[in-house]
Amino acid sequence: MLCDAGRLSQAARLSKETGELFENSDAEDSVVLAIESYQQAADLYEMEQQRSQASQCLVKVAELSSAALDPPEFLRAAELYDKLGKDCLDSNLLKYNAKGYFLQSVLCHLANQDSIAAEKAMSMYSSLDFTLRESREGKFADELIACVEGFDGEAFATACFEYDRISKLDPWKTTILLSVRKSVEGGEEGLDGDDDFDLR
Repeated sequence: MLCDAGRLSQAARLSKETGELFENSDAEDSVVLAIESYQQAADLYEMEQQRSQASQCLVKVAELSSAALDPPEFLRAAELYDKLGKDCLDSNLLKYNAKGYFLQSVLCHLANQDSIAAEKAMSMYSSLDFTLRESREGKFADELIACVEGFDGEAFATACFEYDRISKLDPWKTTILLSVRKSVEGGEEGLDGDDDFDLR
């Protein structure tokens, strides 16, 4: 009704609030409904040129698609983080946030068990942001790609530990890295539910 009346900003706000309600619900299909609501909100905000609000909603879509959905949609999340990172590069105010989004995109490719796509993405991001390779995020991404391609679980854990010492791993990164590590080590027992992410 709000859309029909041309009140897109209000419709977007309601869609976002609906997404928050579904996200915090234990009901069946709540994650799917939360993703749909956040996506709708993002689309409406985009139509109103409210890019900051749209980006916030797309971040939620990417987070839920990769870390809460079962089975996860890593490729969708990777594409969203790709878009968010590139959008940041268009703004002098936001360009320093691009590295974080590019790292998240690479992590999603690795969680999707596609190190080739991760490497291609990293190459493209490096051509867009010349500071990426020397940044903490860029070096971490390169190390993880090398570990995955070499099936080196020990080096993978060391890379995560060193990164975590300086830039604390948030719950999303921990969840995704656990998923990547399982594929590196062939799904070792004892990793499921390891919220502390034992890196030693």
